[in-house]
Amino acid sequence: MSTRWGLLLRGVNVGGVKVTSAALRESLSTAGFADVRTVLASGNALVTDASSTAAGATAATVRARAEAALLATFDREVRVIVRTQEELAAVAAACPYASDSTTHHAYVVFFADREAASASYEQLGAALADPPGREVDADEQIALGDGVVYWWCPRGSSLSTPVSKATDKHSRGVLTTTRNLRTVLRLTAG
Repeated sequence: MSTRWGLLLRGVNVGGVKVTSAALRESLSTAGFADVRTVLASGNALVTDASSTAAGATAATVRARAEAALLATFDREVRVIVRTQEELAAVAAACPYASDSTTHHAYVVFFADREAASASYEQLGAALADPPGREVDADEQIALGDGVVYWWCPRGSSLSTPVSKATDKHSRGVLTTTRNLRTVLRLTAG
């Protein structure tokens, strides 16, 4: 059975970097991926490796092919985090936060380097415990997962919380991308 891969593009469809779903599908199809399906308009795709070496495909080889295709199509480097669809399902199942809260969002911060997740978790925990210039928000939480950090924050505050600011600061030089838990769940269903 062929492996189904989830591709999570970093930094697209924000800040003026536009990657349409149609162009993303075409780029990945041209690179030899089969059954390409985009999920939402936020740089998510599901693919099957249809190359002659599909039996030996790894996350690293899928990532390299996808990034090369995106560079050729969009004439700019687009970084990609790759997980199997089964890994995405495990990440979603292990999330300690609810996807359907009316008061909070559950996010998953993915790391390309799984060891970096632990180091970042420690840094984020320190930022959460001692946010400069404001009271600690007991409603914001983080938890460590397999190559991810789960993040629970009040709705409407995801750009201004201690964790969001620390994620931006501490992830420089480390490939990360953040997805809402509902998006991850959609990637597991496709």
